[in-house]
Amino acid sequence: MDASSHKPCRNAVMTVWLALAALSLQAAQPAPAGAVADIVLDAASSQIDYAANRLTFTDVTISQGELRIHADKAVANGIGLRFDDSRWEFSGNVVLQMGRGSLSANETTVRFTGNRIASAQARGSPAQFEQQVATLSKPVRGHAARIDYDIAAQSVRLTQDAWLFDGRNEINSPTLIYNIRDQIARSETRQGSSERVQITIRPETPAAPDATTKP
Repeated sequence: MDASSHKPCRNAVMTVWLALAALSLQAAQPAPAGAVADIVLDAASSQIDYAANRLTFTDVTISQGELRIHADKAVANGIGLRFDDSRWEFSGNVVLQMGRGSLSANETTVRFTGNRIASAQARGSPAQFEQQVATLSKPVRGHAARIDYDIAAQSVRLTQDAWLFDGRNEINSPTLIYNIRDQIARSETRQGSSERVQITIRPETPAAPDATTKP
C-alpha cells in the first residue's frame, strides 16, 4: 500500500487532536464581554470511529461558563469537535451542574447550538433535579422519568411521575415545570384525562419555648 494512502487518516486524527489542544489552551483565557464562553473538554480517553463517523470519550467533562457536564461516556456523531449545531449522548453517572443547581441521570442528550449548550434531556430511574435557593433552608428537589432543561428559558420540565419538593411541601403531577430564575413551579395535566395534581402541605411546627426564658 502506498504511504500516501494514509494521509487522510493522519490528517483527520491531527484535526481532532489540534481541536482538543485548542480547547485546553482556551480554558485559561477569559471571554470578552458579550462573547460566547469557551467550551472546554477533558476526558480520560477518546476513540474515533471513521466508519460510523463518531467520536467517543470516556470519563468526560465538558464545561462552558457555569454549566458543566460529567459522565462515564460521551458520544458525538461527526468527526471533529463542532459545537455550532451538534448533539451529544452522555451515559453513566451523568451530572449536569448549572450554577446553584444540578441534574443527575442515567442518560442525557445535550444539544449545542451556536457554540452554546442550548438544552439537555435527562432520562433516568428517575432523573433528579436540585437547586439551592437562598430564601429556603433546604434545596428545591425534584425527580421524574424525564427532565428537559431549557438553558435560555432557565426552566426544567419534569415528565412522567413528576415530583417536586421545596423543603416542606410536595407536589406530585404527571408533568411539572419549574422556572429556575423566578423559582416558580406549575403543574400540567392532559385535558379530558383523569390525571390529578396532588400537593402535600406540611404546616410549620412552632418553635418550642426556651426553658431558660422566664415568663
